[in-house]
Amino acid sequence: MKPIIKKQKIALFTPQGFLDGENAMQLITLQDISIVRSKNVSMVLISLKKVVFFNKNGIKIPLDTLQKLQKQMRITIGFCDYTKKQYDAFFNFFKNEITFSLFKTIDTAMLFAGGLQSKDENENVLLYNPDSTQRSMQAIEIYDRGYNPVVMQNAEEFSKRSKEKSFALAVDMTYLGLVSNQIAAKTRNNCVIYYLKGFLDGAVSEQFDITYHQNCLKVGFSLFMFDATRVSSLNIHAANFFSRLSTAGAEYGALIAIVGLDMEKVPKAFVEELEDAGIMFFDSEAEFFADETVKSMSGGAAAALKKESHGLTKSLISSLSIFVSSAMETLQMMTNMSAKKEEVKIQPFMPTGDKMISASIAFYGDIDGMISLSMPKELVKKACALLIGEESDDIDVLTDALGELVNIVAGKAKTLLQNEGTQISITLPRSYASVEELKTTVSDVKGVQVNFSFEDYPFTFYLNP
Repeated sequence: MKPIIKKQKIALFTPQGFLDGENAMQLITLQDISIVRSKNVSMVLISLKKVVFFNKNGIKIPLDTLQKLQKQMRITIGFCDYTKKQYDAFFNFFKNEITFSLFKTIDTAMLFAGGLQSKDENENVLLYNPDSTQRSMQAIEIYDRGYNPVVMQNAEEFSKRSKEKSFALAVDMTYLGLVSNQIAAKTRNNCVIYYLKGFLDGAVSEQFDITYHQNCLKVGFSLFMFDATRVSSLNIHAANFFSRLSTAGAEYGALIAIVGLDMEKVPKAFVEELEDAGIMFFDSEAEFFADETVKSMSGGAAAALKKESHGLTKSLISSLSIFVSSAMETLQMMTNMSAKKEEVKIQPFMPTGDKMISASIAFYGDIDGMISLSMPKELVKKACALLIGEESDDIDVLTDALGELVNIVAGKAKTLLQNEGTQISITLPRSYASVEELKTTVSDVKGVQVNFSFEDYPFTFYLNP
């Protein structure tokens, strides 16, 4: 099927009827691939506008071809022109492993590819996504295209305002897969929440991403909640797994809690074993977050890194320029300020000011490490204005926004590193209300500190193993 080349350098394939394992083989031919390569496109998309049915094989077969093109040409790949039912099907098929992009309409794709085909005086774009990271990333990308994103915080408000004629485009049901972090959990109040379901046995140790969990500890998370409201019961193998997890986390001062477990369906001996290992039990999330110990840990300083560090490596230092440029390009675009590099030093983290807010995120894979951004409150307000949505002096709002920003920076760096053949995964971001909390987390760890100034505002980038 010969692709149509759109003005924004988008190659668009438009299959018709059924898209299953049989006819998907003919969707993208070698001749089509040659055309795409010769046109120097920035996106290759499959439109589902004329597709009445598709299954996972019908998607996966052409997707395999697109992913090879993505690696060779460094382009965006994905799907567009779908219904709500089709959009939901992608997430059912691929769960948390969606590495391609989804654009509700071809106009939405054009917006993210470089801008709408006909740009009039109206530069406002209405935006909503239930995922805060996707919402933030899309807002930044829209802003970077020269438009003003108007971010809605809930679906009801988006639906109401989408009827207005004051927007060049309304963007929802859209997913940017290029910076997919494959996050296995959510955070609330600097607590990592894992969701469990069904009967828990020895398989839980295989299903649980222990490397991800260990890197969450590394970035400074000390609160971990396992939501067990959908768990029917557990056996001795699952109990032993949680006991080992709690014991290992104790080295970091971490607290593990199980919430919503039906105690009548669990042998009392297992509960006692888990309690002996330091695991706490709560009936609900509300009870968990109201607990005084939990409140003190969610608002207090993070535990210092106690695992033995392998030190700065050549491969880690070689990634420094990619992480720094990802941070600088994002911040300069968001603040409309120019950054000036002051100094670069290999040293333990040294705050350049005492009234600064920080956020960190860990990465692991071909290279392991952690990046941290620190800046004063006023610079956070300028840098995160799009993410906050309104003027705010609330320290919790600002720290959350800075956490989203460092997540976006790491996502951009992840994509750039991937283009160079370096594969990494990233944890959830960890926010700190003060630089002293960050200093405690990375105490006795030597990294690369790069100090900048944004006009009169100090800014510190820190990379450590």
